[in-house]
Amino acid sequence: MIRCPATGALGEKYVLFCRWARVGGGTVNIPVTQPDSAVVPLMDMTSRQLIRRAKIIEAVIELIADVGAEAVQMRDVAKRSGVALATVYRYFNSKDYLLAAALEDWQKRLTRRILGGRSDQDPLPGILDYLRRAQRAFHRNPNMTALMFQTTTSTDSEARATIDQMNRTNTEMFNRLLEGIAAEDIPNITFGLNAALSSSLAGVLAGMMTLEESLSRVEWVARVLLADR
Repeated sequence: MIRCPATGALGEKYVLFCRWARVGGGTVNIPVTQPDSAVVPLMDMTSRQLIRRAKIIEAVIELIADVGAEAVQMRDVAKRSGVALATVYRYFNSKDYLLAAALEDWQKRLTRRILGGRSDQDPLPGILDYLRRAQRAFHRNPNMTALMFQTTTSTDSEARATIDQMNRTNTEMFNRLLEGIAAEDIPNITFGLNAALSSSLAGVLAGMMTLEESLSRVEWVARVLLADR
């Protein structure tokens, strides 16, 4: 069998394996869909594979900023990253999975910067710092904002698992930023902060509010939620 990238109705989603078959006295390639199990699990990757994966992710992030998630094509990812198309499909068996992984990596960078600079015992400064940075980062890259909302409706199993992990990372970040707050209150505060942030990002993306209005309203919600705590 040989690898044959194929384009589905919603974009390049699958890798096909081709086997030779005799038809009418000649031979043709018969495509066979690659099973999900063929994807190399992240935990099983070697250091060289992780480097190639990082190059792929970086290329996707750049392409999203340039052309938007919908226009990203697997062959363009391979070309920009310098990684063979077959290898891209070996690590990411669908476009949805690849986009979700890029979004997760992009948001992890923001989270690391926030947690790395936290020193105040009062949770409010750290929370406000994160919310401001997040809004400005998404404002600079509206295509990433659109992707964030798009991935919530994905039915791809690998993409869903990636988004679930991203949500866990978000929860862990807020748990650390909200240290000192009563444990039973943290889930409700986190929910309120995420709801305010998502609503504002959607408003800015749709042109219904400015970045300055978004920053002001989200900060107001944060101050109300953390008042007297």
